[in-house]
Amino acid sequence: MSALKLALLGTELSHSLSKPLHEELFPILHKKFGAGVSSCTYELIEIADELEFGEWIRSANANGFTGANVTYPYKSQAFDLSDSKSITATAITSANTLRFSPNGIESASTDGLGLLLSIRRKYPTFDMGRYHVVLIGAGAAARAAIYSLCTMWMPLSLTIVNRTVGTAEELAEFCISQAPGPTVRVMSTDAFMHLPPEERHRLIIQCTPMGQTNNPGNLLEGFSWHETDFAIDLIYNPKKTEFLTAASHGGAKTSNGIGMLIEQAALSQIFWLNGIVPDSSPLSQTEFDSLEYHLTQFLTL
Repeated sequence: MSALKLALLGTELSHSLSKPLHEELFPILHKKFGAGVSSCTYELIEIADELEFGEWIRSANANGFTGANVTYPYKSQAFDLSDSKSITATAITSANTLRFSPNGIESASTDGLGLLLSIRRKYPTFDMGRYHVVLIGAGAAARAAIYSLCTMWMPLSLTIVNRTVGTAEELAEFCISQAPGPTVRVMSTDAFMHLPPEERHRLIIQCTPMGQTNNPGNLLEGFSWHETDFAIDLIYNPKKTEFLTAASHGGAKTSNGIGMLIEQAALSQIFWLNGIVPDSSPLSQTEFDSLEYHLTQFLTL
């Protein structure tokens, strides 16, 4: 029987929960999808630069690796260097999951679908069409998130907030090409903070590394929240970031990134086992709850 030999590739991985998550996931998914696979190992591998990243993934199969997750800052390069690409990865030109075989490197993106599934699990009646969506950040995580969400719902409007306006404008052009319809605007963080607080029902998704245990802070410090707002932070460690704390104090509904982490990891593991990314969660509510409880012991509260 074969074994899954997996890794997470990126920088500053000390905060990651991927290793305990995938090790806990394997016995669950192995029963359903892993016939012929006996065990699973998962390593955290810090990659210094793009040259080292390319060398690592090209030699991964020869070194016995079945697959890898990819995090900041190598998701675009993971897509570029893969031999075959999933539909979603092709649309967003980014990949967070790689599968290695003698036939080459396959890539997929499970981040956006993982976010979508996590929202629908926690809020089954959620409808993004009732919200003015605000993305904080314009990188690969933001692109994956908005692509998957807009395949399900059309927001009332979309605002992309980023320190570098040029990067936000590129994401805005992508959004318009993928889902023409809502008003799309771009602005700096400072400009957004000075908008008059007249809009309600804002879904604000924090897609930057700001707020992680090793990168504390809140890009929207001092923002005026409202009880009709919904704040989502893609960060999961700490469990409640400064961004989410401020939002909850303002009366907004909040959600952190732990559900997205679990859902995207489950999708990734099935991709490694079977070469497909399902369009629904492979986890029952009981299985999801067990995984979430297991991970809380590793979180900074």
